[in-house]
Amino acid sequence: MFIKNFWNSIDKLNFLLILILGLLGVLLSFSVNQNFLFINRHSVFYLFSLIIIVFLSQQNDKNIRRFALFGFIALIILLISLFFFDYEIKGAKRWLRIFNFSFQPSEVIKPFFIILSSWGIAQSIKEKKYFLPSTFIAFVILIALVLLQPDLGMTILISSTFFCQLFIAGLPIMLVIYGLILIMIVSVTSYFFLDHVRIRIDSFLGNADTYQIDLSLMAFKSGGIFGKGPGQGDLKEKIPDANTDFIFAVAGEELGLVFCIIILIIILLIVVKTLLKVLKNNNPYKIIAVSGLICSFGLQSLINILSSLGMIPTKGMTLPFVSYGGSSMLATGILFGFLLSLTNINNNEE
Repeated sequence: MFIKNFWNSIDKLNFLLILILGLLGVLLSFSVNQNFLFINRHSVFYLFSLIIIVFLSQQNDKNIRRFALFGFIALIILLISLFFFDYEIKGAKRWLRIFNFSFQPSEVIKPFFIILSSWGIAQSIKEKKYFLPSTFIAFVILIALVLLQPDLGMTILISSTFFCQLFIAGLPIMLVIYGLILIMIVSVTSYFFLDHVRIRIDSFLGNADTYQIDLSLMAFKSGGIFGKGPGQGDLKEKIPDANTDFIFAVAGEELGLVFCIIILIIILLIVVKTLLKVLKNNNPYKIIAVSGLICSFGLQSLINILSSLGMIPTKGMTLPFVSYGGSSMLATGILFGFLLSLTNINNNEE
């Protein structure tokens, strides 16, 4: 009965596209990793994220907002706690070490903040005056904690998504312009004060070591149209973070241009299908929330792919539902779960 209700209520095409995208990630994990422990973990993360998607897709708007509030508060506490531990990777305090797993709160908090900020913006449209200032305060706290880790890429992603929501809501365009100016100021400032940001930008401009990007582009060239075959690539052993930040390059070498185009088409279809769906909705909260969620997914995918192609500086960002990583899979599962809930035909709260 539950499965029948689930299937009859959700956006079927979007769910199937999400399912296929995740399966392509699982397939790629077999190609990328010779270590079966990674493969098994990736498969478990994928199955766990599917359970989250199915569960959240059947929740009503009030429950989704409750989950978002509790999740946001809990993850803000975890973000603060990061600064009291000595666990660092490449000079950044972004992860909590839990047994044999690394958990990244800033990755998982994104969909929770999108839901809360959408609700705050929607309430401000109804002239409830305290909601918008509260939303901006939450945004500033979140951005400050993420930037202090430091994680400029995640800061830009969260900020861009938030100002996209403001734009969709029809709030004064000057707010969006001020936001974009703020992002530019933070980016320029980070170049002078954060070593890893300066190295990545210099590398992109050709003023520093371009080892990662050179290998990534070589992987695409080496793979050609149909790739060398699963597990046959040589460069995955040489590219740092090949199974996360540069998974698209590994896909290009081992499975070829055709496979990469399939991934791009599926991502594009999910984005376009969702935007077409939201055009039929009259609820401001749902319009802002769905737009924010799909903007976050699409923008993160774009950043990862363009970084792999050497078209923008590397950002250390995963390809949603394709890259290896528990935090990334969990965050994407929550995002898609919220998305399917907001477009669920049985969830028509006005």
